[in-house]
Amino acid sequence: MDAIQRGCFNFLWKEVGEESGLVKDRRLADMCSVAGVGFQLSSLPIGVERGWITREDGLARALSVLRTLASGRDNRKFGVFLHFVDLDSGGMLPGGRSEIYSTVDHTLFTAGAMTAAQYFGGEVQAIVDRLIDETNWKAYAVAENGLLSMGWDPRLERSEAPLAKERPSAAGPGGFVWPRWHIASDEERLVYFLAVAAPRAEYAVDPADYYRLQRTVKRHEDMPPFVVSWNGSAFTYFFAHCWIDYRGLAADDPRDFGIDGPRVDWFENSRRAMLTQRQRCIEAANRFKTLAPDRWGFAPCTGADEKGHSAYIVQALRPNLMDHDDWMGGTVAPYAAGSSIMVTPAESMAALRAYRALKDNQGRPLLWSDPREGGYGLADSFNLDQRHVSPDQIAIDAGPMLLAIENVRSGLIWRLFMSHPVAKRAGEILRLRPHTS
Repeated sequence: MDAIQRGCFNFLWKEVGEESGLVKDRRLADMCSVAGVGFQLSSLPIGVERGWITREDGLARALSVLRTLASGRDNRKFGVFLHFVDLDSGGMLPGGRSEIYSTVDHTLFTAGAMTAAQYFGGEVQAIVDRLIDETNWKAYAVAENGLLSMGWDPRLERSEAPLAKERPSAAGPGGFVWPRWHIASDEERLVYFLAVAAPRAEYAVDPADYYRLQRTVKRHEDMPPFVVSWNGSAFTYFFAHCWIDYRGLAADDPRDFGIDGPRVDWFENSRRAMLTQRQRCIEAANRFKTLAPDRWGFAPCTGADEKGHSAYIVQALRPNLMDHDDWMGGTVAPYAAGSSIMVTPAESMAALRAYRALKDNQGRPLLWSDPREGGYGLADSFNLDQRHVSPDQIAIDAGPMLLAIENVRSGLIWRLFMSHPVAKRAGEILRLRPHTS
């Protein structure tokens, strides 16, 4: 596990902007994803505690990253960061490539920033406190029932923005995008977890919104039922778990807020989801050479399209709300099983060992790039039928695997995040109770 973590850390530490220290979205990219920065900031305490960097170097990197982002003039809207920013300036990408001011990417950034603030304190904590204080979640609560928009798109004309009329104070071109966060999977719950606990009451959303998220229970054959996500991808069951320590939390209860819905133990829910995904991969092993009892896990990754060209792919696997499968040729992302180690430790460890042991026709490691030689550990994805191994690495793929393994080994990220005042306040507001046993 140490070697796999070190590979993930190497990417987050080395693939950065020369001036800012901001991590690249992808190894082969020239821009930064603020979601990746969240995982980058959470990686720094791990690097220090594991002895891979000094505390001084970790602090210097955290300050460089945070100062760069906090000084930007065009990278936030109502306190919410752009999805993509310039790798050196932390500002808007040239040519409008920055896409939207994204509530979910801002959430992942904030969770990582909270972790770093608790670990380093001082100026890191002060910058993070200011960024959190300036985040106006309420401004994005423009959808029906107060649900949050996925973001603000500056490229929209005011007349084209579906939700623009609902926030006339939003000056200038652009508008809130129509898609809203409404499903109770990991990304959405983390968004609302932070949004209900905004330090300024006028910026916080109603805690009942957290419980209004859609909870649809399904199952695969005779396996245990669970609340499903839109596409069934593994990340929709482990992203929030990287920071929220669900192990000690009892099932939540929508009835506390007058909402009719099932109580859910989210740790157990994710365990069932990932065991089901593994079982479905085993059942499909006769169709796809890549799949096996110890080769499983579907999550967004760099893969290959039907012509063998590198592409970003997002698989879908039932049970899900889409109610269909999209196997994408059986491409497996090692980080899917690796990041699920928090809920499926035995199955994930077996998969990680199998990935590292895979060899090519010349007996060389197929997926492994040795971190002791500066490598980044496991490949982002592979497909044995297509004879394709991804040459790229992605921050939001390496990041969760690093954090998940650390949580299993030491609980470090869980402890840091859950000790932050915002996380404590969120737990109280949402009435999340500890297990009684």
